[in-house]
Amino acid sequence: MDLSILTLILSICTLAIVVYIFLKLRDQKTIESGKSENLENKIDSVSKDLNEIENQLASVTTPINELNRFLGGNVTTGRLGEWNLESIVKEILPDGSYNFQAQINKETQDRVDCAVKTADGLTIPIDSKFYAGQYKQYQEASRDNERGNVLRDLRTAILRDADDIASKYIRQNTTSNYAVLYIASEKLIDLVDDIENLRQDCLAEKKVLIQGPNTLAAFLDTIRIGHHYLQLNETAEKVAEVVRRIKTQFDSFDKSTEAVTKKLEASIKEVSSLQTRINVLGRELNRGTEDLKEE
Repeated sequence: MDLSILTLILSICTLAIVVYIFLKLRDQKTIESGKSENLENKIDSVSKDLNEIENQLASVTTPINELNRFLGGNVTTGRLGEWNLESIVKEILPDGSYNFQAQINKETQDRVDCAVKTADGLTIPIDSKFYAGQYKQYQEASRDNERGNVLRDLRTAILRDADDIASKYIRQNTTSNYAVLYIASEKLIDLVDDIENLRQDCLAEKKVLIQGPNTLAAFLDTIRIGHHYLQLNETAEKVAEVVRRIKTQFDSFDKSTEAVTKKLEASIKEVSSLQTRINVLGRELNRGTEDLKEE
């Protein structure tokens, strides 16, 4: 076939297809014109739903990202321990028996995370630590020697922190003779217990007691009981003072009553004496009247 004829045939076919498509699109546009408004409303509704879902996802992922940053060993990890410490202290101890970020040593700018007041008036320093990096390394370790190295590093870090706490916050005649290193994770406390004699060495050498959430709650509860009995004693003393004042007033009233009784008895005697005289005078008058009648 001649090339020019073939080209002509292809051109005609192409033109026919274009005309067919144009007519079909025009018909579809006419049919769907009545539905365009509903379609736009549906598109707007879907768009709003997508925006709401996006906001909800952002509200969920933000705290997750913050928590991952905490657990990833960021410097703000310490704040996680402080928040946990504050929640436990506020839940157990009465108001006025604790102070957060307290400056125990007035000669320095160091501030302990929490200073707890006992019923005896002593201050117990509590400083929180969170060894997230060591815990993550322990979880990722695949061999016993690697886990052993992590525990050795954890022991060194805890003893170093205990020494720092003791030197900063244990003050003679102001605080207790020990301080508390608070670790805000029972999983980390389990690692501490896996380190032989760490608790004993920390208390004996550094005068620092290691506590987790459970043991700290029990420890603070004993302090709360001390404040409770102190309050009862103060109340009992106030009641005793009121009773003493009442007794003093009662003794004074009793003495006044005795004086009044004596005065009444004296008055009664005087009235009796007067009555006797009246009786005598009456008899004399009666006799004198009878004598007068006889005369």
